[in-house]
Amino acid sequence: MKMVQHPAYEGPRKRLRMALDQHRPGHMVFIIGPSGVGKTTMRRSVMQEMFGNPACWGRGRVPVVETFATLPHGAYFSSRQLAVSLLQELHAPTLGWLLEGSNLEEEVKQGIRKELAAAAADWERLGRVRQTEGEHWGLVQRSLMARGCKYASIDQVTALLVNHRDKSPADHTLHLMAVAESTGVMFVMTGVHKATQLWSVNSELRRRVTTVWVPPYSDKRREDRLPFLRLLRSLGTRHSLSQSDLLIRMSADILAATGGVFAEVVELLVRAEVAARQDDSSRILKRHIEGSYYGTEDLKNLWRDIDAFEKSMLAGDVSERSAQARSRWEVAHEERGHG
Repeated sequence: MKMVQHPAYEGPRKRLRMALDQHRPGHMVFIIGPSGVGKTTMRRSVMQEMFGNPACWGRGRVPVVETFATLPHGAYFSSRQLAVSLLQELHAPTLGWLLEGSNLEEEVKQGIRKELAAAAADWERLGRVRQTEGEHWGLVQRSLMARGCKYASIDQVTALLVNHRDKSPADHTLHLMAVAESTGVMFVMTGVHKATQLWSVNSELRRRVTTVWVPPYSDKRREDRLPFLRLLRSLGTRHSLSQSDLLIRMSADILAATGGVFAEVVELLVRAEVAARQDDSSRILKRHIEGSYYGTEDLKNLWRDIDAFEKSMLAGDVSERSAQARSRWEVAHEERGHG
């Protein structure tokens, strides 16, 4: 079964490809969208399209490394730990971006996995030498250049916002930009709308950031209606429904219950199927779907995040500043005319 893609997915995908094709070390690409909207899938799809044939990389070369910005339980973000995770990917790559969902033949994948397992074993045998944060980042820079790496992908970048009071999130962005500039790498940062705080506090940073917005389906955009219905029809073929058009008739309710986020729709139907089984029903009924909605507070949080994303995606209003400029220019023109 071929899944119907959201029409707004192809637009961001093209923008991402264009941004990566225009390789600018020290420049960052941020992929921003609600959790579950398909950001990681889109990024990996573009990376596979660009670098999907390992035979073309060259010995010891890795064009893309991919890691996550994580937070230890109850702790602040650690720049040192990010350096460690990047080092591990550079010395013992997992290549999830290449192996998951790609069109590589299984025999080729098995060969790659065998090589990766050997590299991981070598990395473990080397042991962990205690080094300073600066020394770790020095190793990261040398390893990026040695690997011929062009892109470093960091997912869940909102972790960079959790800092001590004397640390600004923009400091991390500036540091990564400096690393990228010195190594010829572009960082690809993926996160939810709060990640805009990593550059919005500094106009210099903003000029060096390309943003790729990945929106969910929305009732605010009329062009989303038919694709959303096609998506529901496509998803409906995965489940046994009481009526073939059940999801279509419930489309507005399902949008309201999921925020139009693809992964949320998928999970809603999975929960409904579990509810049907518990009810000893061979088919999903309307009440099984309705009983699988999130609670009131969870729905509020879901829609709060989606509304915040939609707001951050909108172009700014320049009308007030524009009116001031016109007024001042007109006054200046009149004064010159009377002079």
